[in-house]
Amino acid sequence: MRWIPVGRVLSVHGIRGEVKFHYYNEAKEEFPRYASLYAEKDDSIIEIKPASVRFHKNLFLIRFKGLGSPEEASFLVKKELLVREGDLPQLDRGEYYDYQLIGLRVLNSAGEEIGKVDSMLHTQANDILVVSGKQDIMVPMIEGHIIEIDLERSFIKIQEGLVVP
Repeated sequence: MRWIPVGRVLSVHGIRGEVKFHYYNEAKEEFPRYASLYAEKDDSIIEIKPASVRFHKNLFLIRFKGLGSPEEASFLVKKELLVREGDLPQLDRGEYYDYQLIGLRVLNSAGEEIGKVDSMLHTQANDILVVSGKQDIMVPMIEGHIIEIDLERSFIKIQEGLVVP
């Protein structure tokens, strides 16, 4: 089974054991659909079930069943919460999750490898691939810069000359 991070717990909140949670997905309405989340505790992955979820000041405030105080919920602070890969919402054609792109080889238009996707930056304008190689570059995820994304063959082909070193 593959575990996919969907966000990070920032801190505990209040006296009822709620946590402040930063959800990675832009579609905030998708988050409450998860009946179970998972977290690492004592070198294993445990299931935690939301008892209540509310959106407040760009973060989710979540209270979990069985974690009724700040002390009980404190082990979650600074940890990513996970879901099973199969529980992720289906994406439309041409959409990708970050985890699917990270690690892919990045090729120029001639098919020569220039690096690998190291991470993603999410800006208000567009998403950006951070590519590590002989020269680290940033590639905006917009039409004209990305020629092809092939998850099956593990590569992204980009138009060189349009990237930011």
